[in-house]
Amino acid sequence: MVIIWIGIGIGILLAAILIKKIITTSPRTPLKFGMRCNKCGYKTNGLKCPRCENAPDHQRWK
Repeated sequence: MVIIWIGIGIGILLAAILIKKIITTSPRTPLKFGMRCNKCGYKTNGLKCPRCENAPDHQRWK
């Protein structure tokens, strides 16, 4: 029975923290997700860059 009360308390605490984060975050804050490679700028859709991964060291992209 005590474990159930501890679980309920932790759940309420997590819910309160998440609600506070939702309230304090600006609605205009963008969600950043890298769609391009940082080295060469090739569109990767969030995956590893095939250009930079397969290129030898002397042919690294800019």
